[in-house]
Amino acid sequence: MDAALMNFFELGCLWKKQTKVESYIENIYGIEQFQTALNEEKGLLLAAPHMGNWEVLNLVLAQFDKFAFLYKPPTDKKIEELLIKYRGKSKALQIEANLKGVRKIMMHLKDKGFVAILPDQRPKSGQGVFAPFYGIPTYTMTLFSKLAVKTKVPVFFAYALRTEKGFTVHFEKSGNDIYTNLETSVSYLNQKIQTIADKAPEQYQWTYKRFSIQPEGEIPFY
Repeated sequence: MDAALMNFFELGCLWKKQTKVESYIENIYGIEQFQTALNEEKGLLLAAPHMGNWEVLNLVLAQFDKFAFLYKPPTDKKIEELLIKYRGKSKALQIEANLKGVRKIMMHLKDKGFVAILPDQRPKSGQGVFAPFYGIPTYTMTLFSKLAVKTKVPVFFAYALRTEKGFTVHFEKSGNDIYTNLETSVSYLNQKIQTIADKAPEQYQWTYKRFSIQPEGEIPFY
């Protein structure tokens, strides 16, 4: 909960001083491998789980050309307007999570761009499958895995961890399991997110109720 509150209170500072994001970054790990993959100009998929501070990561990613990210509109239109306004200052392409958005993602990848998706975003009914996450059947989006399997573009995981003095940003290349069949790919996705969350469990957004949908007949988690 403390990490979630920190993310909230950091918003104003980050959105106001977007051009000075470097002053908050202590180190960026894996940047060379990420840059090499971008230079291949095949397009790239980036999995950015609810870990650390997404807004910091977003500003770092926006420094690269042809960056786009998928977002789920909040129910409050005024909040959505704020998000589009301030995140839009980074010049990143914001793609709404709907059928039209999926087509935009495919076009952006074909145009050699890269797209960040929050892979642990809870999907709508019919848009996910159950896969283990900390040993719990967790309704997980299939979109990211379907895109990886279909396009075979490079896939990376990325997150910004809070430190005592600022943040460290991490880029980690995906294993080949992300490109196999859908079931294996989704299971690997959750396994990788769990490995990342284990690095700093207090910085994973547990307030985001990933376990709210359970298989039929199972006792509600919350």
